Amino acid sequence: MKYYTLLFTFFLFLTNCNSVNAVNSNNKEAQDISKLNGTYMVTNLYGKDVSEYKLTMIFNTAKNSISGFSGCNSYTCDYKADKNSLNTGFPIGTKIYCEETSDVEKEFFKVFAEEKYKNLEGNTLNLTNHKGIIILSAKKKL
Repeated sequence: MKYYTLLFTFFLFLTNCNSVNAVNSNNKEAQDISKLNGTYMVTNLYGKDVSEYKLTMIFNTAKNSISGFSGCNSYTCDYKADKNSLNTGFPIGTKIYCEETSDVEKEFFKVFAEEKYKNLEGNTLNLTNHKGIIILSAKKKL
C-alpha cells in the first residue's frame, strides 16, 4: 500500500511540474506575441524602399487583427502568430483605385498571402518568406 501511495505521489508531482512548465512556456509565447502590439510604418517591400507611401500595419493583439493604410485604401485582417510564424487572412478594405499607388498596394497585399516568419528585434519587424528572404520591414512608432 505504501508503494502505491508513493507511486501516486510521484506521478502527481511529475504531472504538476509539467503543467507549470507548459504554463510558463505559454506565458512567454504570449509575452513575445504581445510585443507586436502597436503601429508599424512599412519601410521596405521585397527589397524596395516604400517609406514615401506611408504604409501602416496596426497590430491589435487583444483582437488578433491587423489594420492600417495600404497606400490608397484602409484594410483589416485577422492573424495568428506563434514564436516564429505569422499567418494572416487576406485583408478586406476599401476599394478606391489610385493609379499612382496601385502597384505598391498589390505588392503589399501579396505579403498577406505568403507564408511568413516574423522577427521582431527592438522596434524593427521583419517578415521573411520560406526561403529566408525579407519580404517586409517595418519600424514601430513610439
